[in-house]
Amino acid sequence: MKKILLSAFFLFSLLYAGFSQDKIITLSYDTIDCRINKISNNTIFFEVFTKGVKSAGKIPLRSVLNYTISNLPVENRKEIKAINPDPFRRLRLGFNGGIDYLLASSKDAEKYMSDNLGITSSKAKSYYRDLKLGYHASGGISYLITPEYGAGLKYSIFSTSAGIEGFVDPQDGVHLIYASYNEQIYVNYIGAVFFAQQAFGNSRKFMLNSACSFGLVTYRNEAGYLNEYYLLTGKNIGTDVSIGFEYLVNRYFSVGADISALFSSIRKMEITDGINSNTIDLDKENYENLSRIGFSAGIRFYLWNK
Repeated sequence: MKKILLSAFFLFSLLYAGFSQDKIITLSYDTIDCRINKISNNTIFFEVFTKGVKSAGKIPLRSVLNYTISNLPVENRKEIKAINPDPFRRLRLGFNGGIDYLLASSKDAEKYMSDNLGITSSKAKSYYRDLKLGYHASGGISYLITPEYGAGLKYSIFSTSAGIEGFVDPQDGVHLIYASYNEQIYVNYIGAVFFAQQAFGNSRKFMLNSACSFGLVTYRNEAGYLNEYYLLTGKNIGTDVSIGFEYLVNRYFSVGADISALFSSIRKMEITDGINSNTIDLDKENYENLSRIGFSAGIRFYLWNK
């Protein structure tokens, strides 16, 4: 009887040795019962047995909260720490700069400029072509809840300008006036951002990311015609979305490029000449469309791993 028990114990030990359970606990607190085969600098390679069927898997170290392995020797295992002390950096700072293009149609504005300001059609088209193209800078801070998802704040400023100088026909049938017409536009945006990213490649140094943001848009237009100057201001809610590519130079710093779009319009505008001011509700067909698309490049910093 003792020989039978010893034999059974020996067989059970062999079986346990073949299917010993290591554990991996992810940052989302999921537990993977597995057999860890290898640990590289960036990745854990493991096998999972389900109903006697073996399947291979891997997980990046930055997604692991902790892991344990049995004391059984395994070929090509690497000596590892019981806990990953730095799974990922939770604070993400980003700074971008680039070129944007306003999507609004300028057809009616060109016609108004030609019909009412005495500016030729070709000059009007050139003016609004310049005004549609501008520059923007942005900055943001996000807290990464997991290596893939985070939330935070985003700020951006867009600026564009255009001007015309020359003889203008005031449409009085008598005079030609040498004058200038110019605008300097600033659009500020600040909002809450929801952020997602996914690493790929064997080195896990490349990432695709996307973001969606909702917030406040403010509009400021400094316009001058003849010797008169006007300030036009307004604000509304806006949406900012982006998709980008990123390369991790190291675990603290990366470079990347984004394609982004902002959607908003001004429906109520305050106009002042420095003395008098007036607030007007714009007709639907006359809303100031601030929607734009853009391309930008920038840098990101990953900090604070606690």
